[in-house]
Amino acid sequence: AMTLTEWFILALACLAGASSPGPSLALLVQTVITDGRKAGVVFGLAHGLGIFFYAFVVASGLNIALSFVPFLGIFIEISGLIFMMWLAFLMFKNSLAIDKFDEVEAFKASHSISWHARSGFLIVFLNPKVAIFFLAIFTQFLGENSSFEAKSLMVLTATVIDASWYVFITFIIAMPRFVRILEPNSKRLEFILGCIFVVICILLSYKIVMVLFG
Repeated sequence: AMTLTEWFILALACLAGASSPGPSLALLVQTVITDGRKAGVVFGLAHGLGIFFYAFVVASGLNIALSFVPFLGIFIEISGLIFMMWLAFLMFKNSLAIDKFDEVEAFKASHSISWHARSGFLIVFLNPKVAIFFLAIFTQFLGENSSFEAKSLMVLTATVIDASWYVFITFIIAMPRFVRILEPNSKRLEFILGCIFVVICILLSYKIVMVLFG
C-alpha cells in the first residue's frame, strides 16, 4: 500500500506537471477570454479526463504495448501538431476578424460547450508526452506486486489534481479585475496566443523530422 508520504510526493509531482506552462494553459486562457468561466470549467474537467486516460494506460501497464508499435507515438504527435496548427489558425482568424457588434457583443460565446470539452480532451490525448511523464512518475511508486487499490489511487490523484488546477486557474482568469483587463485586449491576446502555438508547432515539427529522418 502507498504511504501518506509517498502519496504526498506523487501529488506534488502531479501538481508540478499540471501547473507547468504549455499549450494547455494557452488554450485555457483563450477559452476563458472568449467564452467565459463555464467554458473554462468544462475545458478543465475534459482536460482532467484526458489525464485520466494516460494515467490509466500507464498504471495498467499498457505502455508496454506502445513499445511494440514505435510509430504509434509519432502518429499521435503528428495528429497533435495538426490539431495545434488548427487552433493557431482559429486564434489568428478571431484576432483579425472585424467586429460587426459592439465590444460587449463581440466578447460573447463563440463556441459550444461540447467544442470546449473536445478541445480540453484532445489537447491532452494528442500529446503522448503525457504518457512519458506518467511513466517516469508512476514507475517510482509501482511495482509488479502493486495492488489495484494503489494503482487506482495514483490514477485518481493525477486526474483530480489536474482537473482541479485548470478549474482553479479558470476562476482566477475569470475574476472581474482580470476580465476588465482581458476584455478590451481579447483580440490582441488571441493573436499572441496564436503566435505561441505557431512556435510550439515549429518546435514539434523539428523534433518529428529529426525522429523520422535524423
